[in-house]
Amino acid sequence: MAFEARCACRAVSILLGADPIRCFVCHCDYCQRTSGSVGVAAAIFNDADVVAMDGEVLELDPELPKWPGARRYHCAKCGSALHWVNPEAFPGMRLVSLGCFDDPSAWGLARTVQNRYRPEWCPQLLSTESFDEYPV
Repeated sequence: MAFEARCACRAVSILLGADPIRCFVCHCDYCQRTSGSVGVAAAIFNDADVVAMDGEVLELDPELPKWPGARRYHCAKCGSALHWVNPEAFPGMRLVSLGCFDDPSAWGLARTVQNRYRPEWCPQLLSTESFDEYPV
């Protein structure tokens, strides 16, 4: 089965040919700042499961000493954060924003991580696992 994620204006898409390895929400301060929200919700896919990518993207290199080689891909037209790679933390994998799928709840939420950064007013999300730090 194939799954397509698209940006808000639908100018950029990524087609994936398999279910994700897992879905998670990260509440770290970096994810909060890049999303402008309480964290990032993502599905992790093997790079081999990426069937196609279409549209003009802005490739952002955040130059993070802890995560060398991390790249984020945003729609050049609407700015939506569609997908990213982090070869240090997720070698051979691509992370895709859950909100860019037609049905973000198609897969269960496996993990919430970096909960120590989660704002007090933000409730703990229902997930299989929950970590105050990122699990090693």
